[in-house]
Amino acid sequence: MSNSNNNSGGSSPFLETPVSPVRNKVHIEQEPSKIPRIPLGLKENNEKDHKILALQYQLNSLQNEYEIEKLQMQRQLNSVDKEYRNTIDELEKSLNDVKFLHETNDSLHDEVTNLRKSLDTVKKEQQNRIDELESEVNLKHNEVEKLKIDFENEISKISHELENVNMENANNKTMLQRYEEELARQSQEIKELNKLNSEKDDEISDLKTKNMMKPQQLDSTEDFTTINNMFQDQVKFCKQLEEANIKQANELKQLRNFQNSNDFYKLENKKLQGEITTLKDSLASFKTMELDFVQLQSKLASWEFFDDDGEINESLKIKEPKDIIRDWKFQKMACTRLSDEKRALDTSYKDLQKLNEELALERNQLLDLNRNYENNLINLKKLNYELEQQRILSFEECKLLRKELDDLDTFNKDNNIDAAVNTDNIKQFEVLVDDYKNKTEDLTNELRKIHEEQTKEQKQQLQNSKKRKTNDTNGMTYYSQRINELQIEIGSLSRSIESKDNTITVLENKIRKLTALKEKKIRILQLRDSPLLKDQFIKKKELELLRAENRSLLKKLMPDGADTENLEQVPISVYNNLNFEINQREEEIFKCNKKLLRLKEVFNKKSLEFIDVVNSLLGFKIEFLQDNKVKIYSCFKPTHYLMVDLVANTLRSNLDDPDIIGDWDDLLRLWIGEREQIPCLLATITLRLWELSSSSEKKS
Repeated sequence: MSNSNNNSGGSSPFLETPVSPVRNKVHIEQEPSKIPRIPLGLKENNEKDHKILALQYQLNSLQNEYEIEKLQMQRQLNSVDKEYRNTIDELEKSLNDVKFLHETNDSLHDEVTNLRKSLDTVKKEQQNRIDELESEVNLKHNEVEKLKIDFENEISKISHELENVNMENANNKTMLQRYEEELARQSQEIKELNKLNSEKDDEISDLKTKNMMKPQQLDSTEDFTTINNMFQDQVKFCKQLEEANIKQANELKQLRNFQNSNDFYKLENKKLQGEITTLKDSLASFKTMELDFVQLQSKLASWEFFDDDGEINESLKIKEPKDIIRDWKFQKMACTRLSDEKRALDTSYKDLQKLNEELALERNQLLDLNRNYENNLINLKKLNYELEQQRILSFEECKLLRKELDDLDTFNKDNNIDAAVNTDNIKQFEVLVDDYKNKTEDLTNELRKIHEEQTKEQKQQLQNSKKRKTNDTNGMTYYSQRINELQIEIGSLSRSIESKDNTITVLENKIRKLTALKEKKIRILQLRDSPLLKDQFIKKKELELLRAENRSLLKKLMPDGADTENLEQVPISVYNNLNFEINQREEEIFKCNKKLLRLKEVFNKKSLEFIDVVNSLLGFKIEFLQDNKVKIYSCFKPTHYLMVDLVANTLRSNLDDPDIIGDWDDLLRLWIGEREQIPCLLATITLRLWELSSSSEKKS
């Protein structure tokens, strides 16, 4: 947890305040000679973190400078474009004048001389303007070359730093191999301890068997002392195993931390390579813009219709200004005519597509109706067939009933049954026959009605189809006219929308550029994963490993087939006491961790506030490093710094460049050697750097 806090830029703990310069004089050194030695792991991690922070800061500054220069180039290009349009307008005016001169050449010879003089003056102005543009272009070329040199230097620095990071990664890999070897060695030791444990368990089992063989009770104190010694040895051995497991868990934790840091550095390396590629792409686009600018200049220089004597060139006799303007007008008319024809064709094509879609929908509807009609016909035919079958069956039943009646009559006559009974039965049978006849007649009438309804529906469908066709032909003409009108309106609206979209895009680009120009806030690196979650994950993993080890040890202790769950090698009271103490310790540790987390959060917030206040008021970014060191960056030159060692009372800086502060040694002698005032030295540094930044902005 301490390493993670020290590695983060903004959450590092505050150091003790330095002693006043009057009591302890500060020793000035250009190179860090009195820096105490630091352990390799911490030193390498700190150097890596600071290198990465410096690289990110340099990349941000480079991006800002590049965007500012790009905006300046765009403004200059816009101004050149305006001037180019003005020159084109002037040339068109001169061409109109020349046309007028050619038309009135026979009658106005005197005016020709005046016009030639005016042309000479225009040429001189154009030549002067071209000379000015060439001088500006030369200046821009020089600036571009300087920028290229700066970019190449920065890229070389970044490549060297990347090589250093790769070397550090290789060193980390060697350290990981060493840790793995140590883990293998410790695992062998654990195996040996397990063997000793098994031997002691055998001894315990022998003692138990001996005790079982003796029926008498153990009255002597010597036997109890031996047993207690055996138990104490066993407890010590268990504690040794637990300590070995804890050591292995701590070493595994360190290895995981090394792996996480290695992955983080790899990701940062990939990000830096991506940013380098973007810088290269931007340089390529800048070169293409330069080529386009040169081509525009060549076109301006090649726009010369007249010789030095004022006469028309022989190569341009065929195409006079009149001819050029006439051809241009004809081409413009043809282009507009063709564009109108294209729009009309597009509208007609869209109308045809819509009509085709409508006809396809109607065809699908008619097909659906036809299918439904066919299905209805099939269903009606089935019903008709069933009704006919029922009618035939009813007729047959009637015939059978009549035969039965005749048989009954004959039977009654033979057997001399009472006349009254016979008459009643005959009447009942006649009623049944009449009912069957009525039902058959009803069924035949229903069939006739169904046939009539089918014929009516067919006629109505035919009439509706004819009406639809007539309505479609009348509606087609109306809809086509209406669609043409709507297409014309849509074309005008689309033009206005395109113009507004163009203005919107231009304004959005301007807003983006203005937002990109704003000062970017300083980012303070923090841990990506919370330390509490990491600690919990590590504890869970350790518990799982210890449980697995306990199970394996129990399996080794117990013979095959024994019940390992009910095994008790230690008295239960001792075990409960130990569990109670462990729970209390865990609760205390949990409370302490909670307090520490809250304090760290409050401390991080306050430290960030303090750093923001210092940055806004003093104009310096302060970083607290390990081993009582402080690193100070200026807001006017973020790539340069001052490093103060509060223990060794030394000062180191890279501001002694003659291009930045040439009299660095004189300032140190004056403000620290003679007057012993560090705040005054910082104030003079800020003033010098501000003057340098303002002068560079004026030059650009």
